[in-house]
Amino acid sequence: MQLVFHLGGHCTDDGRLIRSISRSRAAFADGTIHIPGPRGYRSLLRETLGILNGTEASDEVQSLLIDALTDTDDAERILMFHENLLCLPPRIVSENGLYAMAPRRLKAIASMFPAHTCEFFMAISNPAVLIPSLVQRGFIESYDTLMGQTDPYKMRWLPTLCQTMTAFPNVNLTIWCNEDAPLVWPQILRGMCLVPEQTPVDGDTDMAAALMTDQGAANLNESLAADPPADSAQWADRVSAALVEHGRPDALDLTVELPGWTEEVVTALTDIYLDDCAGIAGLPGIRFLTPRG
Repeated sequence: MQLVFHLGGHCTDDGRLIRSISRSRAAFADGTIHIPGPRGYRSLLRETLGILNGTEASDEVQSLLIDALTDTDDAERILMFHENLLCLPPRIVSENGLYAMAPRRLKAIASMFPAHTCEFFMAISNPAVLIPSLVQRGFIESYDTLMGQTDPYKMRWLPTLCQTMTAFPNVNLTIWCNEDAPLVWPQILRGMCLVPEQTPVDGDTDMAAALMTDQGAANLNESLAADPPADSAQWADRVSAALVEHGRPDALDLTVELPGWTEEVVTALTDIYLDDCAGIAGLPGIRFLTPRG
C-alpha cells in the first residue's frame, strides 16, 4: 500500500489540490487510487501520532488505520490532505527556522505505517508572503504571538530540509514553490496520482484559473486544447503568459503591513528565500518541481 500525504503548507493551495484531484478521477478510473474524506482521518492521524510518539506502529494498529482510511480491497494508493499534520500554525516559526518540527514529524508519520510506503508532498512559500497571510487570515492570534522574539531573517526553509534529510535520509519528499504552483500544477497532480505525463487531466489549469478572470481562464483552456504544448516547459510558458495578461490583481498582489516590515525587509527576506530554493533544488533525495520540468 502507498500512503501519500499532502502536507500543505499553510496558506498555499487553499484546498484546491484535493478538489482538482477529486474532479479529475477519470484520469485514474481503474479504482486503485482512493481519496478518503478528510474528516474521517485528520483527527485520527494526529491522535495516533501523539500516542505512538515516534515509535513504530504494530501490525494491528496499522491494520486499524488502513481500515479507517479505506473500505475497499482494491486501493493501492491512498491520498491524504492534512496541512496541520506537521504542526499547527502557531508552531510554524521558531529560532530553528520554518516548520522546524518537520524532520521528526515526517519520520513519525512514516512510523505509523512501517509496512507500507509513505510519500510526502508539500509547497514551500516566501516567508515575506507566508507570515502576512497567516496573520491576515486569522490562522494565529497576532503577529507577536507567531513571531515572539524570533529574528525574521531566521525564517528559512533550507535548514529545515537539510535537517530532514539528515534525520530521515530515505524520506520520499516532493517539494515545489507555491509561487510556481500554477505553472507546475500538472506535475503535482500526476506525481500524487502516478498518472503518466501524457494522460489528460481535467484539473491541470485549476490553480491558474483561480488567479485569473473567468474569460481569461476560458481563453487559456481553449488555447491549450486547440494547440497542446509539447512539454511541461511550454505548458508553463503559456500559462505564465496568460497570467500576465488575465491575472486578477486582487489574487496576485499582497500588501504587507507588519510591525517593522519595511520594503527593504521584504526584499531581503525574498532574496534569502530564493537562495534557499536554489539550495533545496540541489539537495539529493528531494524531488523539487520547477516550471522547466
